[in-house]
Amino acid sequence: AGLTWLYDTLGFVGGAIFGTLYAPIVITGLHQSFAAIETQLLAATGLTFIFPIASMSNVAQGAAVLAVLVFSKNTKMKSISSASGISALLGITEPAMFGVNLRLRYPFYGAIAGSAIGSAWIGLNKVFASALGAAGLPGFLSIPANHWSTFGIGLALSFIVSFSVTAYFFKTKKELVNAS
Repeated sequence: AGLTWLYDTLGFVGGAIFGTLYAPIVITGLHQSFAAIETQLLAATGLTFIFPIASMSNVAQGAAVLAVLVFSKNTKMKSISSASGISALLGITEPAMFGVNLRLRYPFYGAIAGSAIGSAWIGLNKVFASALGAAGLPGFLSIPANHWSTFGIGLALSFIVSFSVTAYFFKTKKELVNAS
């Protein structure tokens, strides 16, 4: 009820708040409970707002890791980043989050910023999913076709902001460059 109130009442601000909190929720493992909530939402209304926000978060995590891939000089970090970045874009973020983003800290901040912006866009435009699936780039399959372009813009915003913020941190934070 709290998540629904947040999204329905606060609109794009609620989307941004949930998008900001989604990755920290994943760290705790509590995101596993969202499947039950989404199933109830789908049964009651035929739509869920959680899935599109999860997609924004997953793509943001992937974009941050791909920024590490581009800017890191460490070959081991590049290897971890390439595999986990693709995985995150396809919906599995744990390798990206725990193997790269949290370890280096600043890419995680970039991913949260990207997720917040993409989720705000999704909230502003009331994009919902009509089914569950892989939250990330394959998420288009769960979004009604009339919202594909809006969903795609949200994914692009999430990716660009996350990648850009992580790139900025790489250019300005000496400890990030030294750690990677």
